[in-house]
Amino acid sequence: MNKYIKTLLVFCGLILAILTVWFFQNPESSFAFGPGVQDFSKNLTGGYKLYRNSAHEIFIAPADGWNSEIAIIPSKVIRVNVYDEFIIAERQGLKRRNPNDSLDIYEVPDENVKDFWILDTDKNYALGNLNRTDFKRKLDSLHIPAKIELVDIYKY
Repeated sequence: MNKYIKTLLVFCGLILAILTVWFFQNPESSFAFGPGVQDFSKNLTGGYKLYRNSAHEIFIAPADGWNSEIAIIPSKVIRVNVYDEFIIAERQGLKRRNPNDSLDIYEVPDENVKDFWILDTDKNYALGNLNRTDFKRKLDSLHIPAKIELVDIYKY
């Protein structure tokens, strides 16, 4: 019986060693589950990044931090692209999960609200809450091709 326990312990140790080596060679393809596993950030233009901190907290902000003086595109960004110094994004609106409960401030997607944003990273300003017509007009006035394709954030 003692021989079988030793063999089982060696086998378990070998599996654990293989999994540990695999994990450290491939940290981006983690086998763990839980908060944070699918969070990411992607570089855009002008020192800005696309941040995904949770399922609904997906926003665009400078990589080196920001404050109320710095232009950002707030959550929930669903599609994005860049053109020169401009970041162009489509946002899905958020609404409070329980608007009648003042203690519940958690926000969920509002399927009926979508808007467009254009952020100029050189001049530090963002044009936001644009409907499709205003968005196309602003693209034209900023000399951004109207045919620019906004890409899903998970494919960008």
